[in-house]
Amino acid sequence: MEAELDASLGYEKNRKGEVQTSTKRNGHSPKTLKSQYGEFQIDVPRNRDGEFDPKIIPKYQRDISGIEEKMLSLYARGMSTRDIHDQIQDLYGMELLAEMVSRITDRILPEIKKWQSRPLNPVYPFVFMDCIHYKVREDGRILSRAAYIVLGITAEGYKVCEN
Repeated sequence: MEAELDASLGYEKNRKGEVQTSTKRNGHSPKTLKSQYGEFQIDVPRNRDGEFDPKIIPKYQRDISGIEEKMLSLYARGMSTRDIHDQIQDLYGMELLAEMVSRITDRILPEIKKWQSRPLNPVYPFVFMDCIHYKVREDGRILSRAAYIVLGITAEGYKVCEN
């Protein structure tokens, strides 16, 4: 939300310089948010004329139950629980315990097992394969890894995507 205010005002905190604006920063307001895992308090930045309307957590929104889905999405994309913790801290200003992030991401494990053991068709008349290589840090080294995607077309003409 700080970055949103930076964009709204046209300058970063403590770097106004010669920028001409009609309003200025005016501290923070506490806001209590509710999620499936309890209540959290965040500090929402504000400007003097009160016109700043954050998009990440809009004014008057108190329930952010969808944050768990965002965390699961980040985890599914390969982020560690520490990275997720840092992202939530940066985006929402919330201090979550690493244990809570782990508990939330553990919810995705049954879904992964279900997806891995799902039945596949015995025959796909058309199959398209592609791969992208990317660099990852593993055990203190930078390694090249590949992410494969397979797209099958069923005999009925439906697409089936396999990652």
